[in-house]
Amino acid sequence: MSALCIDRLSKAYRLYPNRWARLAEWLLPGGKPRHELKWVLHDISFTVQPGEALGIVGLNGAGKSTLLKMITGTTQPTTGSITTSGRVAALLELGLGFHPEFTGRQNAFIAGQLLGYNNEEIKRSMAQIEEFAQIGDYIDQPVRIYSSGMQMRLAFSVATAIRPDVLIIDEALSVGDAYFQHKSFERIREFQKLGTTLLIVSHDKAAILSICNRAILLNDGKIAMQGKPEAVLDYYNAIQTERQGRQITCNALPDGQMQTQSGSGEARITKISLLNAENEPITTVYVGQPIQIRIVVTINQDIDSLVLGCGVKDRFGQMVFGTNTYHTNQILCDLKRNETCVYTISCLANLGVGSYSIHASLVRSHSHIDKNYHWIDNASIFEVINLDKVEFVGTLWNEMHFQIEKSGMQPALKHAEPALVIEKQASTDNLGEKSNREIVIVDIGCRWGFAEKFTRGGYRVYGFDPDTEECNTLSRRYQSNSVSIVPVALAEGDGTRTLHVTQEPACSSLLRPDPKLTEVYPALSCARQVSSIEIETTSLDAWARRSGVPCIDFIKIDTQGSELEILKGATITLQGVRCLEVEVEFNPIYLDQPLFSDVDQFLRKAGFILWKLTNQVHYSKEGAPETQIGEDAIFYDEKQQIKHPLYGGQLYWANAHYINSDVLSTPDSEAQQLRDITLFTTLGMPDVVSHLVGVT
Repeated sequence: MSALCIDRLSKAYRLYPNRWARLAEWLLPGGKPRHELKWVLHDISFTVQPGEALGIVGLNGAGKSTLLKMITGTTQPTTGSITTSGRVAALLELGLGFHPEFTGRQNAFIAGQLLGYNNEEIKRSMAQIEEFAQIGDYIDQPVRIYSSGMQMRLAFSVATAIRPDVLIIDEALSVGDAYFQHKSFERIREFQKLGTTLLIVSHDKAAILSICNRAILLNDGKIAMQGKPEAVLDYYNAIQTERQGRQITCNALPDGQMQTQSGSGEARITKISLLNAENEPITTVYVGQPIQIRIVVTINQDIDSLVLGCGVKDRFGQMVFGTNTYHTNQILCDLKRNETCVYTISCLANLGVGSYSIHASLVRSHSHIDKNYHWIDNASIFEVINLDKVEFVGTLWNEMHFQIEKSGMQPALKHAEPALVIEKQASTDNLGEKSNREIVIVDIGCRWGFAEKFTRGGYRVYGFDPDTEECNTLSRRYQSNSVSIVPVALAEGDGTRTLHVTQEPACSSLLRPDPKLTEVYPALSCARQVSSIEIETTSLDAWARRSGVPCIDFIKIDTQGSELEILKGATITLQGVRCLEVEVEFNPIYLDQPLFSDVDQFLRKAGFILWKLTNQVHYSKEGAPETQIGEDAIFYDEKQQIKHPLYGGQLYWANAHYINSDVLSTPDSEAQQLRDITLFTTLGMPDVVSHLVGVT
């Protein structure tokens, strides 16, 4: 059953030419109508399910407040019906119902009764109301001396003292300090988890995007659009300057997202490209990678001023960062028809793991309100992955250093350094010197580069990729005696194989992609095959023997399905390997692709233990799932509980981390122990390090 159902709702007000016409209509009821109807809402229909949050946006005069007043019963509809289930609480106007001469406590009782609470319920909730409002002794002072923020605190506290079935908020949270706004949003989210239906009218885009599952755009009293909040808000941005005579288009992208474009057309964006530092087009970016956004602009009419705006939005449509050439003092003036301008924006992708989009706009001055030539959202969508940074959460990356002091110990070394200060007789400040040799790292499938933590001192890195051009790019990037790029494809043995080249080169594989998936799942379009080439292969054992590499400490394999084959060609090498990171699949993306169980059985027989799974990726036909469907809890023991959100979609792949069982045994030598401590500290596996420190 719906918590709220609006069916063909309309509202009209009578307009009389003068007061005498109104009087005549009252006195002569059988005569002709002497008024005209002014329709402010027309044929509005929608439903809201329990626990759902619906945002309502629109220009001033669109009918938002009238709609809410009809839902709460303060205004009656002209036609249509409204059905609600359960208790409804509303914050329509700041301090609505507060008497200025009554105290805050007295007004709390009055407001509570208006919301349907009885006196006993209000008395039981009064302590909670006072605590949440945090207005102190003012609770017993007249409301007329309250600031607007204090009134809002009290009104919100009363309205939410008892969890309502439906909570309606109309711009009320735009007042007050930042602390109380955060506190209020936390209560709203808590109510939502418990099943409260939310209806929010706000010009605060961040509030709509962060709370709402769905949004409705009202324009001229009608529903102009409804759907995902980010798509609706993009369209709302486009119509805000409608009087400028521009066109608005809204198109569905292959991954299901909506792309909104608008503008008067004097200048247009004709191409947007996301490039790496070598000017190569990319769709996947690693955290911290140098990137370029190249935007080509065509001038269609003479214009006196042109400002380009560019920004990056997260998957919820919230702007992560953006600016424009007005603020950088790079305004172009007196542009002529048929001129072309090419903008190249360079920056570091200091973003968290996830999906992002590029927003771009062409305006006359500092904002689109003045003159909007062309506005485009979701211009280019890209994925960010973490290759070489310590695991973190959030939409932005920044390096954090931890200094830990414990009684009886020296201050611990900052996090992310290759050496770790530990309680041990031998100091580990010079682990690299005492371990007798460099730690050898092998990265198979090294496109996009290596983890930064392995390019510091004490490591010898070998990277493999069959793409010669990519290898040349990496060689130019690193130019280090401790880094070697090997343009060789590894497999189970020497021979000639077919490399299936895909739309995203990083997804190319010795196995053929399954078209039943890549042609249906938008998120897997990167693995669509575009061509094939013949390449030479060798095994890791054969390469190590020919290259004089007697020992490898850590291997990372990410080769789109051929991981097990590579492992089978490294049986000798694996005997000395201390740790492995292998991409494993739970559902095949490539034909005849070995799955996690196959890899796991092979490595267990080789003496390795599965330690953890990270970076689990789910896909559905709608793309990478974005809507949280619940919360999972992991219990390690009675005192430890870790919660994480659950998303829909089928589990396809993850990174499996294995350690050699010898690591957990008594070390052969102090040098080996020190190498292991250094390696697992760098890998971010403190539990293994703690074990190694305690082994004698």
